[in-house]
Amino acid sequence: MSRRAAVGLVALGVLLGAALGGFLGSRAPAPPPEPSRQALSITVPAGRALLDVAVSPDASRIAYTAIVDGRSRLYVRRLDRFETELVPDTEGAAHPFFAPDGSAVGFFAGGWLRTASLAGKEGEEARDGERVGTTGVYRLTGEAAGGTWDESGRIVFGGPGAAGLLQVPAAGGEPVALTVVDVESDETAHGWPHAIDERWILFTVGRRGRDPRLSVLDRETGETRPLLLADGGGAFVEPSTVVFVRRGEIFAARLVLDAGEERRGTPSSRPVLRGAAGSAVGYRGLGRSRFAAARDGTLVFVPPPATGGDNRLVWVDRAGRAAPLDDVAAPHQTPRIAPDGRHVAVSAVTAILRRDLWLLDLARGGRRRITAEAGDNHSPLWSPDGTTLTFASSRAGLQQMYRLQVPSLDVSAPLVGGDRRTPGSWSPDGRRLAFHELRPDRLRDIWTWRDGSDEATPWLATGANERAPAFSPDGRWIAYVSDADAREGDQVYVRAAEGTPNGPAIRVTPSGGTEPAWERSGGALFHRRGRSLYRVPIDATGAPRTAPEHLFDGVYLNEPLGNLPAYDPAPDGERFLMLEPAGRVDVVHLLTGWRTAVFPAEAN
Repeated sequence: MSRRAAVGLVALGVLLGAALGGFLGSRAPAPPPEPSRQALSITVPAGRALLDVAVSPDASRIAYTAIVDGRSRLYVRRLDRFETELVPDTEGAAHPFFAPDGSAVGFFAGGWLRTASLAGKEGEEARDGERVGTTGVYRLTGEAAGGTWDESGRIVFGGPGAAGLLQVPAAGGEPVALTVVDVESDETAHGWPHAIDERWILFTVGRRGRDPRLSVLDRETGETRPLLLADGGGAFVEPSTVVFVRRGEIFAARLVLDAGEERRGTPSSRPVLRGAAGSAVGYRGLGRSRFAAARDGTLVFVPPPATGGDNRLVWVDRAGRAAPLDDVAAPHQTPRIAPDGRHVAVSAVTAILRRDLWLLDLARGGRRRITAEAGDNHSPLWSPDGTTLTFASSRAGLQQMYRLQVPSLDVSAPLVGGDRRTPGSWSPDGRRLAFHELRPDRLRDIWTWRDGSDEATPWLATGANERAPAFSPDGRWIAYVSDADAREGDQVYVRAAEGTPNGPAIRVTPSGGTEPAWERSGGALFHRRGRSLYRVPIDATGAPRTAPEHLFDGVYLNEPLGNLPAYDPAPDGERFLMLEPAGRVDVVHLLTGWRTAVFPAEAN
């Protein structure tokens, strides 16, 4: 630990002992006195890739998840001590949240909602759904969006897909639905809940084509009402303040919970400080912020990387170990390895609303831009023989698909008409292209086009959001992503490539997944769920032979909407070309005593 971090921690211990000690997580008649403003930092030890952060309601502990040796784990730090403790048996942990008294922590891992006691007691022999030291509360069928733990021993979490907010006893049991996602009004999901008290829940609403919005739920009446735009979730601060992140800045707003209709207008927000990591993109339209707040207003947050959205191409082995491909940092997207393994095609942002394709020579080194026309050029896809690249471009106004010859760089006319079409996969014989099309009335459908034909044919066109088609190496199957079961969210499926639209779909992922990519030797399918990469053996009938094998966790970038893989398996299947953020953040900031400055005319 650096001397700077140690000095900061001593100061923090003195501050918390004087101003925050003994404050309970439950709502009090009046808030504690406002402490003086203090800004402190805790440095995460080297070798840990920092992910999410949480703070206990009484501000006595912080928790964070970090990746070490290809596995995400949960760490807890008492703020009156120097040591950070690994919480045992928390591999795969994500989105931690504390019990009201800070004695336990909830998190999501391995397709389960789990809790872990911080009292130093280990559990008995592991049972189904349990691990030593942790308790399995509920088996998930998809990826959840955050949780919160109330004083009555109930956990509320953002259910998979369009399941809305679900409530389950912390001791385990069957969940009950608290909210209904209004898909008719273009809501996409409810998540990032935060318990205000036994009655009120603060949560986030994802909305199609619009930014996320904070809302509040009255559990007594079931009524919800909108509040403010936010990037991800918010938190409640005693006695009547909501805090949240928006465009990299933390804001605060006064909240009147039980006001009549005439006093329920949109709260007026005020800036607290700049420099908090967050995004309005991803998590089914809910966005995500790396920030938390204790009941007394102590803010805990992760700053954004100094490199912004730049990333580097890296080779990652099956244990999650990364090695750089080159030293170029840029906003890369969808890297694709040529069939012979000698070149890489990748798109990168080159201007506002513009991307271009780049070609990297792995044998000789170096890269060159291979699209020069105006428009947005993205999503490169190699032909099976490696002589052409198919890509999407708006150079003619509509987003259509084109073919670029390698190495001459000659570009064809649009392969087929239409708009908002993105290539996904060529059949092994190079004669049939699978792609998805964004439909304004029902999101994405999967189509196929035969080389030389004047028309494309719908392959899977339903009310669900279907995308990321991938032909199997033998051409018999197409893997794809769909939210066909709205309450379970995105899953990876396999269908016969020549099957009818009503043919059987074989589900590959029991607990959610996106970004499918076939092992090039055949017989297995890779996919991602959150920060994790999995491998599933597929038998001759297209069905999984076993449950998905968890290969590794990593900070490597996901495709925010799950439309295409943001990685590519190497021809040998032993490593993957992935996108690693160019700058990592290894510090957690804490801020206290900000309310007097933000609300100077109001008593706190």
